[in-house]
Amino acid sequence: MHCIVLDLLARFCVADYSYARLRGEKATARGGELAYSCIEQFQQWNGVSIYSQIAGRGLPVYLLHSLGGTARHWQFTMPALAAANCRVTAIDLPGHGRSGLSEGSLTPRRMGADLARSLSSPAVLVGNSLGGWVALQAYLHRPDRVLGICLVASAGLAGMPVRPPKLRLAPGASNLLEMLLASVFHHPERIDPLVQQSVLGGIAAPALLRLAPEGTLSPADLRRVRCPVLILWGENDQILPVHWAESFARHLGAYKKTILPDCGHLPQIECAERFNRELIAFTGVFQSATLNPASQ
Repeated sequence: MHCIVLDLLARFCVADYSYARLRGEKATARGGELAYSCIEQFQQWNGVSIYSQIAGRGLPVYLLHSLGGTARHWQFTMPALAAANCRVTAIDLPGHGRSGLSEGSLTPRRMGADLARSLSSPAVLVGNSLGGWVALQAYLHRPDRVLGICLVASAGLAGMPVRPPKLRLAPGASNLLEMLLASVFHHPERIDPLVQQSVLGGIAAPALLRLAPEGTLSPADLRRVRCPVLILWGENDQILPVHWAESFARHLGAYKKTILPDCGHLPQIECAERFNRELIAFTGVFQSATLNPASQ
């Protein structure tokens, strides 16, 4: 039944990303009134081709999307961070978007380890849902490579659901796509149709059927995290309800927790302005420390 639902969703979904096709070519992505330029690159993670978009200069920040997502989930985040003196890299995780997928099971532990090995310098990791899980695994693998972590409705904590709950027919929803949008957004009717397409474009990702829960995080794992952590969570998240934010906060040492009202599972899209303010303030801490090392 799970495969049938995914197949039906994929048949409904039509999206035009307007991406440049060549390695290293400049591309312009559009969502509603937003436009931003980025450089496209591919790198190798253990022989798997990984696609990324890069914009800006300054503090290295990596953006990691949710299960079934792509780098396009950060279309409102990238230009804001790039304008705030960050070198922003949004990745298509293995099995998503334009990235490849190795044989065997896909695990957050393996993705985190591969990400950590790929970092040429210490960076801030920002992860939504599955991406937060991967970010924490990257830290546990190479803490010296992670300056700080922003968990955005993160998955991965022991006891959390590994996969999203079954879609429920929302009031007024007439098809599967509307059901999906209603599960990730608190107010799907407010989301620009072009942005909706960019969100729905990854729903047939091979990773949806290959994800294995290896690397679930225990409270002891979270207590090992010593870098600064920002927790951002939509108050109306239906995929991972907001009470999980407190579960993460309870076991993390240095953290700030912000609940974003009137917002669902993808706050970087649904309440982008508030989300960006919080994230830019967080990255500013590391920029200040770099300029004033004596204050560390």
